Amino acid sequence: MTSYQKAIKALEECVKDAMENDVDPGLQSEIWRHYQGMKAIQRQLPKPEPWNPDGNIYITAGDQILAAQQTDYFGSYSEGKDVVTFS
Repeated sequence: MTSYQKAIKALEECVKDAMENDVDPGLQSEIWRHYQGMKAIQRQLPKPEPWNPDGNIYITAGDQILAAQQTDYFGSYSEGKDVVTFS
């Protein structure tokens, strides 16, 4: 989870807390604007590329990283490569 996602979660909790504890409507509005602003900032940021130190293929699926490694297809008798995936 990125720091932006953590900030969004924290601001979600602030919005809920403000509504449940009858915080002044002007302050509730300000908290809501901060929450919406952080969501807008996160949407505009570039998506980080997965770290790839070993030349293997890494695919992200949500918060998970799925990895694939190139391997010989039919041992040394083949010129091609196959991809084995695991999660």
